Amino acid sequence: MLTDPLVYMPVDRWSDLKAAFKADWPRSVSGYLVLETQEHILSSGIDYGFKVYCPFGNVNNGIVALNIKKTYYEVIIQCPTDDTRELEDALSTTKIIDWKRCNQIPFAPRHVMDCVKRLLTQNNLSIEGITMTQTFILDNEAAPYDVRLPPGFSFDLLTLDAVEAINECWPHKYPGSQWYYELLTKAKLGYGLYNGNELISWVYIKEMGALGHLYTMEKHRRKGYGELVLKLISNVLLKDKKYTVAFCTEGNSVAANMYMKLGFQLFHELYWCNKHYNIE
Repeated sequence: MLTDPLVYMPVDRWSDLKAAFKADWPRSVSGYLVLETQEHILSSGIDYGFKVYCPFGNVNNGIVALNIKKTYYEVIIQCPTDDTRELEDALSTTKIIDWKRCNQIPFAPRHVMDCVKRLLTQNNLSIEGITMTQTFILDNEAAPYDVRLPPGFSFDLLTLDAVEAINECWPHKYPGSQWYYELLTKAKLGYGLYNGNELISWVYIKEMGALGHLYTMEKHRRKGYGELVLKLISNVLLKDKKYTVAFCTEGNSVAANMYMKLGFQLFHELYWCNKHYNIE
């Protein structure tokens, strides 16, 4: 019986993988953060089936992780070294991944994206699109922001009774995405800005460790609440000596300028490879 080249990595082996990613900082920040955040989710008593594999069991080959969010099939591929030959070999022969189901390969550094393109071509799969994002990182030793909430305002963990409305506001919602928000909320990864009992703005730490879904209700926009929430969530992470990471779609100068204004550093570009289709 042939052994699959993707070797399952239990949680007690993740520290070895994180060490390899930390040695490739900041290029491999996404690989490090996704494992750190998944450890947090598991410690919250939530196991939704996130699986981590390592090509041929060698941590220097990185990870291939299945992040299936209800109906959304995501394959996370990260590699802390320039040499992706063993990674590509494993991806070419594995039976673990169903490429036809794959909706997205997210936040891949350039050397990984080059590997993925070759792989998909070999499997006669065309790519719907590739999106590029810039990576902004706030160092975990940065000084906390000096912020004061307006009278009557509070910043607190989101609760499940807000999830339906949050999902409805998301322009990219899909069947099953409400389950996704419930997951993040139950794991205490969502925070909201409240005026009394009214939720006016919110942000999540996504399951891969980066900030996401920053949103302000339309009637409360242009009042600086987005920047306020960004400072407040950064302070939460800084308190635990964690990095604050945000991805910004290339060309979104408003968001990029805000990150730079707040002291985030701009690093590398990442690639998001979207749904694949069979070539007839």
